[in-house]
Amino acid sequence: MPIRMIATDIDLTLLDDRGQLPPTNIEALALAARQGIRVVLATARRREAAQEVAQRLHIPTALVCHNGARVWDERGREIAHHTIDLELAQRIAAMADKRSLPIVFTIDETNFVTAQASNLVGSRTVCTPVSSLELIVRLAPTRILCHGELATRAVEEILGRNSQLKQFRYLRSTGEVYSAVISHAEATKERALEHLCQAWNIQQSEVLAIGDADADVGMLRWAGVGVSLTGSMQQAIEAADWVAPSARFGGVAVAVHRYVLQHQNVRS
Repeated sequence: MPIRMIATDIDLTLLDDRGQLPPTNIEALALAARQGIRVVLATARRREAAQEVAQRLHIPTALVCHNGARVWDERGREIAHHTIDLELAQRIAAMADKRSLPIVFTIDETNFVTAQASNLVGSRTVCTPVSSLELIVRLAPTRILCHGELATRAVEEILGRNSQLKQFRYLRSTGEVYSAVISHAEATKERALEHLCQAWNIQQSEVLAIGDADADVGMLRWAGVGVSLTGSMQQAIEAADWVAPSARFGGVAVAVHRYVLQHQNVRS
């Protein structure tokens, strides 16, 4: 069955390890879009940061943000938003205040962190420093982002085995946790793609998913074709049907040509 949707992660997948967008990726996705293929950016990023990348593609693009917690179609209409239980979020906020840990709360697309811990948050995460997270967290957050091993473990102690939440870890090459994203159990990339497939009348088998990390494993297994890249986390490689070249060498473009454009050319 031909591919009708391409869903790709952004960081270390569509963009390389330098944050560059290879021209071959732009060209391949543009060719696919011109042939009627839907393109989705599925990322841990906030909407604004994802849109910055989408604009560089110059094609209609749906957005799956916060690893699936929020979903917008290519016209900018929000079709899903999953939030974390407010009472639980407030407990974590109180702990973050007390221990001055680099724990970020995303509420209505704004990131908040305590002023004392703001210097411990990576430069890629744009935050608003506040004196108290407990006072800020009055609405259910979309996600909670933990920076570093200490913050991640502190939050895990509160969460326990909470089945209503999902946690995705991002590891350094040494195996150490450099960040973890906490979100609603329904906030997964594969669930978000299901929403879009229903809206567009696309079958699961007609989806090509491309990713590199823990948060991508579910969608790689779920999609008709799952592709990871050379240098991806091991669990992503094991979940994929095929491993493309690394992001620096335009692995997304190679996958699109292999599973989409090559078959389109044969039919035409």
